[in-house]
Amino acid sequence: MQDVYYSALRVAQNYISKMGQSHAIYGGVIGGVLAVPAWIESDTPTIEHAVMMAILVLTLFIDWLTGTALARRSPVAERTSHVGNYSIIRDFIIVAICVMAIGLDYVCKTRSIIFAVFTAAFIWQNFYSVLGNVITLGWDKHFPFWLFNLIKRWVNDEVISKQHKYFPKGDNK
Repeated sequence: MQDVYYSALRVAQNYISKMGQSHAIYGGVIGGVLAVPAWIESDTPTIEHAVMMAILVLTLFIDWLTGTALARRSPVAERTSHVGNYSIIRDFIIVAICVMAIGLDYVCKTRSIIFAVFTAAFIWQNFYSVLGNVITLGWDKHFPFWLFNLIKRWVNDEVISKQHKYFPKGDNK
């Protein structure tokens, strides 16, 4: 049981480190500063809170799907189902943090600012991971994104990280 705890803690530490590398936290803050939606001024949860949570859960699910597909293609033996199980635990914790942020907003009288920053940062980080997974899998050619060359440059560090992690010998076909 203690091994599971330390493994989950290690996964969480790596995830927070990745959020700093991909500037996910800054994306959430900048997005909130550039355009402050009216629902952020709300003292109580609104339909927009539910929509943001739904976007987060859908992004987590898509990241899990693309990450699972990438792990299955990987020749690295340790990239198996137990890694997927840890990601489910991580995703549960992410959703729980966003729900707790609603409570923190209520207690701190910050309307919905804490919730908006945390949720936007988690959505950003996981969408960044989805794009890296899609490109590493070679699926980008199946999507009609005319901006995919720009996106490839934008998430290049994530793609390189995933290629080293899942295909250390460069055998990604």
